[in-house]
Amino acid sequence: MTTSSSSLSDVTGIIAVITGGGSGLGLFMTRALAANGAKRVYILGRRKNVLEKAVADIGTQNITPVQCDITDQDALKSAVSFIEKDAGYINLLVSNSGISGPSLKIEFTNTFHVNCTAVFYTTIAFLALLDAGNKDQTYQNGRSQVIATSSIGSFKRKITAGFAYGVSKEATTMMMKVLATYLVPYRIRTNVLCPGLFPTDLTTNLIHGTDPTVEGSFPLDQIPAERAGTPEDIRGPLLYLVSRAGAYCNGNCVLTDGGRLSVTPATY
Repeated sequence: MTTSSSSLSDVTGIIAVITGGGSGLGLFMTRALAANGAKRVYILGRRKNVLEKAVADIGTQNITPVQCDITDQDALKSAVSFIEKDAGYINLLVSNSGISGPSLKIEFTNTFHVNCTAVFYTTIAFLALLDAGNKDQTYQNGRSQVIATSSIGSFKRKITAGFAYGVSKEATTMMMKVLATYLVPYRIRTNVLCPGLFPTDLTTNLIHGTDPTVEGSFPLDQIPAERAGTPEDIRGPLLYLVSRAGAYCNGNCVLTDGGRLSVTPATY
């Protein structure tokens, strides 16, 4: 039996939650799911105006903004309650919110709080809705799934965006691998996206020039692809993991970095 590439990457009917879905990589992923048949994409974030602008800019009817600070467990419970009443279940949680961080004591702890601790509590908060997604079986492309946006910083030994950033992302990557084991009884998969350098609000101080995504913007010894990532470079891996194409993946780390880890000291 032959299978078309379009059916392999189909996400029609999925109900998803994306934290930090109104800006940066989260917005790229929101657009990817909304444009490829998602039944509903709930985008969570602290800033209501950012969420509403994202909905207006995308212009489709299948995106719902939910104001929520993922570091606040009461706010998480409120968001879960709203989505449970609105949809009853979800098939996918993309825990994408994150911050960079310097090495100072207070900021160090806060970076871990957002990049790792909040990922854990967000996952736990949505477990019941992910379980309900498995039981509903409307979406046929694999079991319910949690995807965390980590970073190639979790493998690099070179400090980028502050000492706390890479270490917190390494903790998140390992935590998702552990969850891949412990969520087996619930038939919920977990995987990790590890992006390299993309033009977002978090990387403005690292990128210079008019368009860093043009090939030739970076030397080979920094990024072998010689450019920063484009929206397609994160949308493709996301759609792979979410669709039938990636339905056999569990506990995986998908790198999308233009080869950057191959030219820097790393532990991957």
